[in-house]
Amino acid sequence: MDFRRPALIASLSSVALLSGLPALTSPTVAQSCTPLEVVGGEGTDVTKIVSPIGTFIFVNTNWDTDFAVSSTSNYTSFVVTMLPEEGEIYDIDVYYKYSDGTADQVYSAAGAVLTEGEPLRISEPDRVDENPFQVNVRIGGIVAEGNRYTVSVQGCR
Repeated sequence: MDFRRPALIASLSSVALLSGLPALTSPTVAQSCTPLEVVGGEGTDVTKIVSPIGTFIFVNTNWDTDFAVSSTSNYTSFVVTMLPEEGEIYDIDVYYKYSDGTADQVYSAAGAVLTEGEPLRISEPDRVDENPFQVNVRIGGIVAEGNRYTVSVQGCR
């Protein structure tokens, strides 16, 4: 059981409060985070509208957004923030792409129910011995088609 995960700490703390047990607390860790640049765009965040799913091989969706990781960085984790403008059901995947052509899927949620205006933050470590060169965030879903959201990524030490 990983007690460092915030969702787990919040759940266990709630149970502790209801049962009269002392609540778990998360240790304070100073982190330095840097916003990553959008690949093929400008700035460190991007606002998109979920496009229809591609029905033919030559029809692409706009579900993928890549963020560049500096080759001189030495990050230990990345934080993806997604802010939906409409509450809906989204499919969300996060991949770390490495220079050797491999990728690690570090987060996947099919049918994530998000609330309008409430950010979703995903924080996952990368490989111990190697930083990715890109973080890929894939946001879409048939039900979410036409919905607007903003996404950004930070590299943290």
